[in-house]
Amino acid sequence: MGFVYRFDNTPDAVLPRCGGKGASLIRMTRMGLPVPEGMVILADASSAEAQKEISDTLASLSDSCTYAVRSSALNEDGSDNSFAGQYETVTDVAKKDLPDAVRTVAGSAGNSHVKEYLTNTNTAASDIAVVIQRFVKPEYAGVLFTADAVTGSSREMVGNFVEGEGEALVSGQKNASEFRINAVKYAYSGSIAMKKHARSLYRYANRIRAEYGLEVDIEWAVSEGRLYILQARPITTLKRFDPTDYKINGSKSGDFLLTKTNVGEIFMKPLTPATFSVLEEINNVLCLPCWLDAVDGQAYMNVSVLCSMLISMGMKEEKAYGAVKDLVGNLPSGKTVPIFPFDGKKFKKNLWKLLTGGHAKNYKRRMSKAEKLQMVRDLPEISRKLIGEIRQLDTNEKIYRYGGDVLIPKLVDGLTAIMASSGMKMVPLFKTRGKLSKLAGEETAKALLGGCLGIIESMKPLLLLEDVIDGKTTTEEFMNTCGQRSVNEMELSEKHPFEDPGYLSKAIEDYKTQGISAHDLKAKSEREFEESLDSFCSENPGKAKRVRKMINDFRLANSFREEIRAKGVWCMCILREWFLALGRVNNLGDDVFMLYIREAVALAGGDPSVTAAIPARKANYERYLSRPAFPNIIIGRFDPDEWIKDPARRNDFCCSGSAVTVSSDVKGFPGAAGRVTGKVRVIESIDLIDTVEPGEILVTSATNIGWTRVFPKVSAIITDIGAPLSHAAIVAREFGIPAVVGCGNATTVLKTGDTVEVDGLNGTVVIK
Repeated sequence: MGFVYRFDNTPDAVLPRCGGKGASLIRMTRMGLPVPEGMVILADASSAEAQKEISDTLASLSDSCTYAVRSSALNEDGSDNSFAGQYETVTDVAKKDLPDAVRTVAGSAGNSHVKEYLTNTNTAASDIAVVIQRFVKPEYAGVLFTADAVTGSSREMVGNFVEGEGEALVSGQKNASEFRINAVKYAYSGSIAMKKHARSLYRYANRIRAEYGLEVDIEWAVSEGRLYILQARPITTLKRFDPTDYKINGSKSGDFLLTKTNVGEIFMKPLTPATFSVLEEINNVLCLPCWLDAVDGQAYMNVSVLCSMLISMGMKEEKAYGAVKDLVGNLPSGKTVPIFPFDGKKFKKNLWKLLTGGHAKNYKRRMSKAEKLQMVRDLPEISRKLIGEIRQLDTNEKIYRYGGDVLIPKLVDGLTAIMASSGMKMVPLFKTRGKLSKLAGEETAKALLGGCLGIIESMKPLLLLEDVIDGKTTTEEFMNTCGQRSVNEMELSEKHPFEDPGYLSKAIEDYKTQGISAHDLKAKSEREFEESLDSFCSENPGKAKRVRKMINDFRLANSFREEIRAKGVWCMCILREWFLALGRVNNLGDDVFMLYIREAVALAGGDPSVTAAIPARKANYERYLSRPAFPNIIIGRFDPDEWIKDPARRNDFCCSGSAVTVSSDVKGFPGAAGRVTGKVRVIESIDLIDTVEPGEILVTSATNIGWTRVFPKVSAIITDIGAPLSHAAIVAREFGIPAVVGCGNATTVLKTGDTVEVDGLNGTVVIK
């Protein structure tokens, strides 16, 4: 291994010794970007042998050009600190003066302003590498930010430039000219001098951002009519995630709309690092960056990702939110979904690979359509078989080999099969409500879509429990069908019913004390639906066929969605067992869930160093568990600590940058039709579910399948989180229980003992 490397011939093994700037220039050179050719002197090049190599290399350079000598400290131009302007830079250096210039730059690590910067940013000093490049004498030079460093918005790229070298811009010696580039749909505004190069800069910036996976600050120059890229570094104010100690805040990396609707029903407690890392892998596979996100471990869905994806495929901006509204819920009045540039072509390419099974580098097997359908049908049986095999693994080597040879291929097959099976089957979820409202009227549409789904997966744990009591179903059949379903079923660190020998007997005991029949409620709801549908069709014979088809398609789409979710839980069960085996073999116990999935693989492969971060992550995770539930909707930047200290904080939304006035009335989505007056029971956790008395109105943040057993007991349901396609709305409709979902502020405004009228048809709650 040497001490001096050209940008175009640097091995990966020495990249950590190239410093931030050097590594970035090497990366962009590999991408084929117009980076002036150059080399990097490694940070540990202090030996006599290194000095000889440096001297020989400098002597071999051309006399026909001059050079720029720049710092590349190991802690420079990173995601935490940029060190912009702190170290020395020497430009337009003749070959004979290069040794002095290198010494000047290397010695700048000891400058007083560098030491002050280290103190102010609480950063440790580091070694310094040195970059030497062919100097391009700029006609003008500047910077381009792919996002606003303050708000995080990436709708526009903002640039500044000056005539001559860029150092004059950094030092403030010259007044800068500004320009802007619309990043969603290319458009330039600003100085005419930059216009002819703007599209190329825009194209390069998009490539760099995609390659780096974050927003960047790019240095560039124009010399002899050609655009050059001189450097790219992360915008340090837009840091989303620190993997070392599991600090995660998805609102900090951009201007986004985050919602708990749907994901807040699935993940009702903070995500462990292991579970978060699996969601990150899913985001990567789908090419939907940060779609599933988190703030201090609390799960959110990034609606901006969905809307930006739809817009990239040609949908009008004003229609994009409407397309996903049933899934994600309402917005505060006057607010829109922030969007950002999205690579639709890359997304479609990755989606096609996923659907065809071609996305796994080392796994090329293609499944036929019949095999994919069979895979989805057999997932529970396949999962139970794999779980049994994993429980027999007793060494790291076996765990590692099983993960690579069996587990990953099976999970790839499972995910491919699920995605391929989805296809167009989900479309009626989003279009039926609007179409039916136009055809039959909004009130009729709401009534007809309640009770039409039949027996869906979310209802089976309750209905099958009743069947076990009545002797119609065996305990084994119950566990095989829904033994994976639970309150926190997608969290890797949580047990599932099939793991608990005492689960079913306790559930039966609890159910018997309620004195209710879920089957009777379901049958009543179905009768009312059939009567409503028959009545409408007899009164509107010309519309009957279309309406029946719409409702049937809607029923099939909901049933399929529920089935896919139930089958998907088995994939998490398999991963949980693999983590448990790793924890058992390495004496980590449940602390194994403080590892990210790639670290877990590394541990199984023989690298115990990954466990060093467990204590810091565990401390942060325990802090996350103690925090209150954050707002259902977050728009822009959100500071959890400031929000917690605010006595006037809202649980429904937090919009940075502007105040939003919202009525304290409780109003949400019509979840399930019906009007009921009764007393409220507000509970924040399923641990308190047994405090609910028969006939009370349940008020809570969100419900999921673990809450289903209380549904027949209550007279109505009100949730903070939800939308027409959320769990509470779907299951309440099928049981004929009035529900208002997605209120945002219900658990804040309403108190246990309040008397309210719930109107599930119109989505209103009135305090009496």
